[in-house]
Amino acid sequence: MTTFTTFKTTILSLCVGLLATSGMGCRATAAPDAGFLDKPQLLQPNDKLPFDDTWLKSDANLLGYKKVYVAPVDTTHLLKLSWWERAAIASGDQQDWAKDLADYYQQKMVAQFADDDANRYQVVGTPDDETLIIELAIVEVVPTKVWLNAIGYATIGALDQGATAFEGRFRDGKTKEVIAEFKDREFGQLDLISVRDLEWDGHSRHTIRVWTDDLEDLCYLQPGQAIAPVSTVTLLPW
Repeated sequence: MTTFTTFKTTILSLCVGLLATSGMGCRATAAPDAGFLDKPQLLQPNDKLPFDDTWLKSDANLLGYKKVYVAPVDTTHLLKLSWWERAAIASGDQQDWAKDLADYYQQKMVAQFADDDANRYQVVGTPDDETLIIELAIVEVVPTKVWLNAIGYATIGALDQGATAFEGRFRDGKTKEVIAEFKDREFGQLDLISVRDLEWDGHSRHTIRVWTDDLEDLCYLQPGQAIAPVSTVTLLPW
């Protein structure tokens, strides 16, 4: 075995070991309370809903609103990252990463309702008494380690898909009362090969698109219905 091959094998073994201890390859565990939610003590897992933990006010009627307002996405409640989670080739720090994703999240959330075929909600820039207010926060961004996936692609495939976490709530536009809260943390989907593996934020943006779908589905949820969580694996390369 050549010196280069031995070196590459050693580095790869180290990376795989670090990923194994970080829990990659399985569903992400719920993130700690980041401080954005009003009623974090009331949140619980619900196998009929797609998020880690959820709370819905017992008399909340999400289908009773005619309008929806999506507030700017908060980035002031970021959880601390470990040195390994920060070991990515991405400019800036977690605050910069979160700001980029927060703007993207708000844009996608607005577009989700604006382009809704059912046309149940009117998207508004200022909430009134008929409005469901959606307030969201990006609370964790672990960029995909592009450099690690480049090593992996030369041997066994992608080794890292990053992670993203958010907290959110629904507020009644008339009373300003919080009527629902939820939180979720997701690793990027495992894949055989994907362009997202070579972008620091590709998996995070995909996760956000899934979340916007899920939040719209939550607004339309009928009694007895369920919303499936995001799959941990995918065969889609984009």
